[in-house]
Amino acid sequence: MNADLLFGIDVLDLFRPFAIKTYPKTKQTIMLKNYFKVTWRNFVRQKVYSLLNVSGLAIGLACFILTFLYIQDELSYDRFHTKSDRTYRVLERFESEGVGEHSASLPFPAGSTLKNDFPRQVEHSVRLFNFQSPTLALSNKPADKAFNESKIFFADSSFLDVFDFQLLAGNRKNVLDQPNSILITPSMAKKYFADEDPMGKLLEFQGSQNLKVTGILEDAPLNAHFQYDFIISFSSLKHWYNGTYPGTWYWNPCWTYIVLEENTDQKQFEKQLPAFVQKYFPGFISSDVELELQPLHNIHLYSKLDYEIQANSEVKSIYIFGAIAFFVLVIATINFINLSTARATKRAKEVGVRKSLGSKKSQLVIQFVLESILMTLLATLIAFLVVLVVLPSFNLLVEKEIELTQLLKPGYILWALLLSLSVGFFSGFYPAFILSSFKTVSVLKSVRLKAKGLNFRKILVTSQFSISIFLIAGTIVAIDQFQLLQDQDVGFDREHVIMVPVIRSPMGQHYESFRNKALQSAHISSVTGVEEIVGAKHQVQNYRFEGMEISKPFPRFSVLHDFTGTMDIELVAGRDYSREYLTDDSLAYVVNESMVKAMNWHSPEEAVGKQFYYKNELKGKIVGVVRDYNFVSKHHPIGPLVLDLNTKPAAFNLFIKYLAIKVDHRNLNQAIADVKKAWTSTLPNRPFDFFFLEDRLNQSYSAEQKLSKITVIFSVLAIGVACLGLFGLATFNIERRTKEIGLRKVLGIKTSQILILLSKEFIYLILIAFAVSIPTSYFLLERWLSEFAYRINLQIWPFVIAGIITFIVSMITILYHALKASFINPVTTLKYE
Repeated sequence: MNADLLFGIDVLDLFRPFAIKTYPKTKQTIMLKNYFKVTWRNFVRQKVYSLLNVSGLAIGLACFILTFLYIQDELSYDRFHTKSDRTYRVLERFESEGVGEHSASLPFPAGSTLKNDFPRQVEHSVRLFNFQSPTLALSNKPADKAFNESKIFFADSSFLDVFDFQLLAGNRKNVLDQPNSILITPSMAKKYFADEDPMGKLLEFQGSQNLKVTGILEDAPLNAHFQYDFIISFSSLKHWYNGTYPGTWYWNPCWTYIVLEENTDQKQFEKQLPAFVQKYFPGFISSDVELELQPLHNIHLYSKLDYEIQANSEVKSIYIFGAIAFFVLVIATINFINLSTARATKRAKEVGVRKSLGSKKSQLVIQFVLESILMTLLATLIAFLVVLVVLPSFNLLVEKEIELTQLLKPGYILWALLLSLSVGFFSGFYPAFILSSFKTVSVLKSVRLKAKGLNFRKILVTSQFSISIFLIAGTIVAIDQFQLLQDQDVGFDREHVIMVPVIRSPMGQHYESFRNKALQSAHISSVTGVEEIVGAKHQVQNYRFEGMEISKPFPRFSVLHDFTGTMDIELVAGRDYSREYLTDDSLAYVVNESMVKAMNWHSPEEAVGKQFYYKNELKGKIVGVVRDYNFVSKHHPIGPLVLDLNTKPAAFNLFIKYLAIKVDHRNLNQAIADVKKAWTSTLPNRPFDFFFLEDRLNQSYSAEQKLSKITVIFSVLAIGVACLGLFGLATFNIERRTKEIGLRKVLGIKTSQILILLSKEFIYLILIAFAVSIPTSYFLLERWLSEFAYRINLQIWPFVIAGIITFIVSMITILYHALKASFINPVTTLKYE
């Protein structure tokens, strides 16, 4: 044992590091090290080109990454629910001859009846309901906290069986089983109970119903198609409907969702719905009603129905944003390829030396592709840093809350690397192909080489200019279209009108008192009541005028007296509703001009006096016709409309949701204070709330406004990136022709002639790009505009302006270099080579 130990010590004692045999580095390792060294030297030696290359590509990649994050968020809506692939919202199409509604909601009994009639096909059903009210009142009486809330829903006990929202406190199985139960979000718990535990506490609903907090539900994810703050058990509604639910199949206020069993086909199930309609819907409308299923994850991007829970996005926005970002990336990539190709001829001697020393063509290709890939990886890293910096501002612009952690997901990083490698490979392969084709003897003899790839670069530059012109023209057209939607006359006065929510409030019994108090103010000129936001929404009701065999659905807008005066809607025939005629709220209608046309009456005057059926008797009369006005947004054409006077106090439970009050804009703050004073003295126990009509109507065009902003920003970036590439190419061309410029100056050429000489090539390219981009741009923009009911006429001037802007910016970039070159001393230029 000791002998073995001594032997081991002797062996270790003989160990010498220098005695270890080392193997020389492989040729591949040496080559790779050399590639990196040459790449770094070229980057440092040609700083201007390198910085232009990297920064331009980084901007393009940053735009693309931001847009990709936006698109990913848009596509993720409602997909977090485990049953989303078989969850559907049931829709109702209630139309006759193209007039009526395509509704996102159904009658009260529909949800439970679908579950009962198709037990083997419908796994779950759930209804959401909010009294069709913009706000509902909640209060914590002990804490003296009362607010009007806009995100309150009643929901069936199956709510959490259909939707996978996380319950933070409470029993998920029965949290909504009992009447007078309410779930609240953590943010609302903080709002109403501060730091107290809200479980088991009471909230007073609408001043008359106590609700017990039985659970805390996570704040609604932003990628859910509806946002909630409170969920109340559906059975709590019986308090408001005499111990039962509304049984009518005509009124359709409930958003209804079903989950189909896993083996149930959507199309096969839909084929059974016509028989379901005939079985349950009233006979006078059953022939006009169709039901259909809408996949849950399609709602956010593909749904523009009547009575949506909240405004949705549009899939065309994804296409437009994606296309713009793609164009910016294409311009940046073109820059990268152009500058890489242009720089190639300056390294011809390096290639010649390498080839003379035995370098193969494949090795040269690897050298330049690797350089290109390293540059693109650097650009990608910078792009990620840019995204991290601008993401908060981008979120404000697109109204999102995309988190920075999204960028750190392995999928995003892998995607970015693949994109970089792809751009780097294709950007480096072409210059490498050009360089490797140079003849070694010619290069080493310093024979002047033809600038290979020149025609290809011209094609790429022309493509850049074409895309820039299209983006600028598209931006101008989008801004003009948005201005048309927002600013064009809508047929009523939408300014200086405040809207006060009053549905399901005691205002019905006190309206005249409130009105009289409000009108005592010198800053309030008119008060009326309306069913929906004027110019944004309407309801539908069946009407039967003389000459009609059966009733038909027509758009309806319930109002109180003074509606047309408050909104400044012109009366073109007959009279307005008047307090002097006590039967106006039952035996009189005021209609619009489109109704006159729809009924084939020859003139508004002829329409006055036409009769309609009231309680199956032909005894009502049209008393007036108003000028057509946009009673919904300008995304839709104006259709027939009935202004329906409803003065019953009970109308404030459903048909009169807002007060519309015309105020003096010169003393706006005092006018609002006077309205609040009249409200407080009339309804002291109800919180006062209001909004400006104009602000709410502008929200109808938020998608167009967002599109305009993004196209402006991305178009500016696209032009900026294009100019970076143009700057680099102009620099390269002038360097290549430095000696020529010197010779021409010695021979007496003028500075103006030098400017023309150096810029005319780019002028030709801009003219070609202008000619190429106009027909394509016109076709695409005309197609986009065709989707609007109200649109601008596409004219040539946006394209001319786009061409002029591109020309001016390009010329400024080129002339800077041309002037700089023209002022160089000829002695210096002749020594250049």
